[in-house]
Amino acid sequence: MEEKKDPNDWSKKNMLFVRAKYKSDFVDEFKAACKQLGITQSDVFREAMKKTIQNAKDNNKCKTEDK
Repeated sequence: MEEKKDPNDWSKKNMLFVRAKYKSDFVDEFKAACKQLGITQSDVFREAMKKTIQNAKDNNKCKTEDK
């Protein structure tokens, strides 16, 4: 018999959670803003993470060029 692969195997090996805790009023306002803008919370987090990564890369380039 062929073993069936767990559909969550890939996710378990390749995905991580990012967690944060904020005041409930702040979170409620954020959720409402996302809904009003028609975007997901995940989209906001992903874009913020991408910008942070790019800023760090750009900042590192500047330090390298200064040497």
